[in-house]
Amino acid sequence: MPDGPFRLRRGRPPMIHVGKERVYNTLDAAHEPAATVAPGSVVEIETQLNGGDWLNGIEDLWDPSKSRGPNLTTVVAVEGARPGDTLVVEVLDVVPGPLGYTGFAGWRNPLSQLIWENDWDVVTKTVRIEDGRVLWSDGLSLPVRPMIGTIATAPAGEPQTNRYAYRNGGNMDVQEICPGTTLYLPVEVEGALLHVGDCHAIMGDGEIPHGGAIECAATVTLRLSLRPGYASHGWLRAENDTHIMTIANLDRMKDSFCAACRELIWWMVEDYGFDPKEAYLLLGQVLEARCTMLHGDDGPFSPYVCKVEKRFLVPEGSVARSGEERS
Repeated sequence: MPDGPFRLRRGRPPMIHVGKERVYNTLDAAHEPAATVAPGSVVEIETQLNGGDWLNGIEDLWDPSKSRGPNLTTVVAVEGARPGDTLVVEVLDVVPGPLGYTGFAGWRNPLSQLIWENDWDVVTKTVRIEDGRVLWSDGLSLPVRPMIGTIATAPAGEPQTNRYAYRNGGNMDVQEICPGTTLYLPVEVEGALLHVGDCHAIMGDGEIPHGGAIECAATVTLRLSLRPGYASHGWLRAENDTHIMTIANLDRMKDSFCAACRELIWWMVEDYGFDPKEAYLLLGQVLEARCTMLHGDDGPFSPYVCKVEKRFLVPEGSVARSGEERS
């Protein structure tokens, strides 16, 4: 099979490679997928820089006119996925490209005015990414913590902008969507149509530059599986070896937090046998939660992640397994 947007890698267990030639800035059931894969497939996706393919050298500097976004994504369909199923996305690897950038325009970033009143125009930096480090300056390098900023299934209804996050995923900018995490997404259309892009080499909580993590192209490796039914009360669930976690995004940060926390309690009740009152009290002691992106303008721009360590998921009256806490 010739090289192109879709080819089969040889010399190791079958892996489907998907190029970045076909990208979209919306979540839409009408998008043509770059590849269609069987459940259980491992897919290697070359993601585009969030705003387009303009970054070719360290001398290239971002400005708003260069962005083709928001958050360009590649689309992969999964054979046999039907509405009502769960798309199980295991993040196996995220490898940043050799260049990244961060930046914002002070005049269009309401949050920057709230944090530090300014009359700045474009504030930006282009960096090299080498040997697992972001080369910030001659005297400082940052360890990469690669993540997927935008990941979603296609909605059954009207197209959605990649600017926001929804109940089917989207621009969540949650650092935990990284190697070692499994994300559970609702299937709303035939084939699921997984959208993936907007990768970051590293991102601080709040992403205060308004789209200014270390934005980069990346190679993302995922295992895609299907599960009948969708166990959720409206918001997203994910887990890794140590935690279960939930993600919600609404117009107000308080509402995002409450929705994510409520989803976490439901998960504890339905899968781990907790009484809601006990789950609520326990989370009062061990809940970990934060707003990962806060842009300070209109629209749902305050995704919240709530999580709890699996070692604490021992309801009253049960016997803790090895490595778990006992009350």
